[in-house]
Amino acid sequence: MTTQQLKELQEIIHQCMQDTTIRFAGIDLLQEETALSDNVCTVHTTLEGGCNATLVLCADTALLTRLARIIMCSDEVTEQDVQDVAIEYFNVVCGRIAAGLYQSTRISSRFTPPRFRTGAYVPETPQSGSCVLGYSSGSNENAQLMFLGLLTPEDQACRA
Repeated sequence: MTTQQLKELQEIIHQCMQDTTIRFAGIDLLQEETALSDNVCTVHTTLEGGCNATLVLCADTALLTRLARIIMCSDEVTEQDVQDVAIEYFNVVCGRIAAGLYQSTRISSRFTPPRFRTGAYVPETPQSGSCVLGYSSGSNENAQLMFLGLLTPEDQACRA
């Protein structure tokens, strides 16, 4: 993956994350290097088809809880509510990323249903073509979106 392709990938990911978060919850995430708290949750999926990669969202539980409260219009949310909202939110983000990748590369891909985990989790994947974007909500709530091991058909042919 060239430097230019990596920059384009980062822009696609950032736009999808930013637009979806503003639209869903009115939360303006600032892209910056961030440190996550010790209380985090992870939502992850695998992109398959023309491009193969793993997408991982690791976020402070406080951010995901706030997202759930806003989306559900309720001050009281359960852990299951937070999990369900996090999965659906990430589902939309990933769908937009897959669409953005198609618009940029004309390579179609799909992603597996997102999975939720309490705590930090990063699946083992090749690190080629990887990028990590950090976000802050401005309310001491942080997140990291990782795009790991991107392989296009050309990359896969080179490895064969």
